Amino acid sequence: MANTDFSSASIAPVSGRVHIIFDDAEIASSIRALRLDAPGADPLYFLPLEDIHPGILEASDTRRTDAGPGEAHFYTIKTLTADGADEAWYYPYAEGRFEPIRDLLTFAGARLKVEVTEV
Repeated sequence: MANTDFSSASIAPVSGRVHIIFDDAEIASSIRALRLDAPGADPLYFLPLEDIHPGILEASDTRRTDAGPGEAHFYTIKTLTADGADEAWYYPYAEGRFEPIRDLLTFAGARLKVEVTEV
């Protein structure tokens, strides 16, 4: 996700249910997800914290500043079968056109996949 060009990114509600799969297990499911599309990058799906299974996120000290949404704060995903260091993050100070994703979580990593199903 580093060096993503957010200058012409778009954010829209997702029609359907978004499932976040980590190490072959569902860790989140939401009908309130937003999708961020940026040129040259895979889409990012943002979900409310309450739609993520409890007890699997451990706060990380990692921070990154992305032009557009601002400072990203990271979590490590911890399940019984695997850990995903800094594979979840959110933008607590997103403003302007990025304000809709403020405090919503997104995910990326080798063992993560996103599925969208009809409601």
